[in-house]
Amino acid sequence: MLGEPVLFNLEIKNPGPDTTYINAKNPDKCVDTYDFSVTGTGMSCSTQWNDYCLSEQLTLAPGDSTHKQWPLNHWFQFEREGKYQVGVTRHIPIRSTRGDFQDFSFTSKFEVRVEPPDPVRVQSILQDFEQNLHSSDPEVRHVALDVLATTAPSYFQSVALKLVRGDDGFAAIHAAVALGHMNTPETRAALADLVTAGNETADEGEGYNVVARARALDGLGDSGDTSYLSFVEHYIHDKNWGIQLAAMKATAQLGKAAVVPELEQFLSSADATTRRNAAWALDHSPSREAVEALIAALSDKEPEVREHALNSLKVLTGHRVGDEDGVSPEDMQSRWRTWWQANKDKAALNEFNSVCHLK
Repeated sequence: MLGEPVLFNLEIKNPGPDTTYINAKNPDKCVDTYDFSVTGTGMSCSTQWNDYCLSEQLTLAPGDSTHKQWPLNHWFQFEREGKYQVGVTRHIPIRSTRGDFQDFSFTSKFEVRVEPPDPVRVQSILQDFEQNLHSSDPEVRHVALDVLATTAPSYFQSVALKLVRGDDGFAAIHAAVALGHMNTPETRAALADLVTAGNETADEGEGYNVVARARALDGLGDSGDTSYLSFVEHYIHDKNWGIQLAAMKATAQLGKAAVVPELEQFLSSADATTRRNAAWALDHSPSREAVEALIAALSDKEPEVREHALNSLKVLTGHRVGDEDGVSPEDMQSRWRTWWQANKDKAALNEFNSVCHLK
């Protein structure tokens, strides 16, 4: 029903005779993504989620399996009833006991039928997830936190405000995402308080706290509330790369073309991570100035910076140039400049949106 979380299940099983390691850490290249597509009547939306190989490596002995449950609502908001065709492709890095790495990919397609809401029943379902927030089973609790973060109805506002101010850093991350989706004056103020606090959490210390603060900056950027522009802008110089990246993205979203010159300066930083962050963040500013700054970054000496600049150009313009193997940075930059010169006056640039709204 509308308002009910849409969950999908993931199972990976090792049917072979040898031990296999999933979420493997490949020092050369790591592909760890989901590709999603949802199609309904007169609408279609696709997105990718990149874990950047941050998930813990798992060992699967012969016959072992691992199970996960995720809310599709993290990427798609179902806002009207109807039938939706869903495709999910998982790219996951695996390693054998011999040390060989492989991009293991698999795809599932299914149909979601969304029915008109029954408010009483929906609230009952959400209450069950609220109870599971206190479960002693970490997997059950994790799913409940994911539902809190992604479904995020006003029903959950008091719960999210309590969790984001608590000592459980892992819960605070999910609560920050939920508050960003709710997007009320009270939730935006709570997100700003979380960013400012910057204190270590009681359970996992700085790691979870940094992620929670970054998610709070994401929420402020998504809010569209330009009164927070100077606030998020303050953190683009942060020494932590995750905070810096989130602040750059939020600054680009709220400031649009006006802040591109400021972000463009970071593309000349001596620090490659800072240059990468700036290239990554500029796709949040749907402006011609951002496109031109990103084309200039295609000649960066670091492959990772060039990769993020290219991806940001694709996001902004919906155009693909230089995807072929073996294209030199100079040639790729030249192709983009040629295309941009011919199309910059008529190109429609895409507005960044972290969630596909299926209306």
